[in-house]
Amino acid sequence: MPARPRIPDPRKGALEKFAFDLRQLGVGKVGVSWIAAQEDTEASRPALYAALSGTRLPNGITVSTLLRWWAGNPDEEDPDVRSRDPIWGWIPRLPAGCDAHAQASEWKQRYLRLSRVETKRRTTKNRSWKPTPPVQIDTPREQHLLIAQIKDLIERTGLSQDMWLLFGPETLRIERYLSGQVIPNYYWTYRMVMYCAEFIPDLHSNDEEHRLNVAAEIARRARVRERRIARNASR
Repeated sequence: MPARPRIPDPRKGALEKFAFDLRQLGVGKVGVSWIAAQEDTEASRPALYAALSGTRLPNGITVSTLLRWWAGNPDEEDPDVRSRDPIWGWIPRLPAGCDAHAQASEWKQRYLRLSRVETKRRTTKNRSWKPTPPVQIDTPREQHLLIAQIKDLIERTGLSQDMWLLFGPETLRIERYLSGQVIPNYYWTYRMVMYCAEFIPDLHSNDEEHRLNVAAEIARRARVRERRIARNASR
């Protein structure tokens, strides 16, 4: 834990109670630093710690990462069980009926309920909030690198000129990624790789997905940087 970790107060609402209970779940189990250091961990160490503070709702991949080690049991997972859910796909790999499977499923449902409540609360709270006027920025170099990686993946299928045959009704979404309008999230990098894997026999799907996720995260940070520079220049 950080030198002065913020201990959530479970009396202050559902969000802090969730974080408090999550901390309690991890007592006596592998530490956050150890989880963050694992090869298949996609959430950063700061994000994992922040999920335990109760200050804001953490994203699904962060909570799922902690629960995989604290509620589930990676040693019991069956690697041959496939799931199209990139966030909670480890739960179906646990033996049905075992304690870890039941506990992980309960925590997942609790997080999803909390997420719905927090989203509704924030929407209500922010109705009178006026957003900062958007600024125009050029597509940063880092996002161009991500686009190049997506194009390369598609070209390896041999269907770059017939993307409709590859992605079907999701083609328009993929075209938005290629044009730089949107950066794909974890779920859609996974979906893109799965679509392309059917036409690339020797594709290492996990490595490809990780490569795209890293490039997408770097691109997101680059856009934040460029927007900050643009706002400062307009003042």
